Amino acid sequence: MQESAAKVSPFKKITLDLEAGRRPESMDLSPGPSPFEFIFGLGTEGLTPFECELADMGEGESVIIFVKPGEFPEAFQHLQIPPLGITDEVESFYLKVNIQKIVQAEQREVVGALADLANCGDHCCGH
Repeated sequence: MQESAAKVSPFKKITLDLEAGRRPESMDLSPGPSPFEFIFGLGTEGLTPFECELADMGEGESVIIFVKPGEFPEAFQHLQIPPLGITDEVESFYLKVNIQKIVQAEQREVVGALADLANCGDHCCGH
């Protein structure tokens, strides 16, 4: 399979640019795109709602996700996304996700990510 045909799927290392805004047409909360990288599909509870939104998407694709008040922890679970200008006063927001790169994660990266998850137990301490 060519790299350009890569799709978001388990054990792929996904590189994203993230932005947040109060409206879908304006990413006014973020100072600009923030890079975020993670290994897809490692959560102990299965895919997060955020990961479900990205499943089967390809490099160069984008999606805007509405995050409702109080759903932030559930939507991202163990994934530690950057702050993106989202303060406690922001109840809901739109998250613009641009998929920059999709590669197969190396075995050592998967093992390291799983060890980090195991260290967090039933909460994520962000290390």
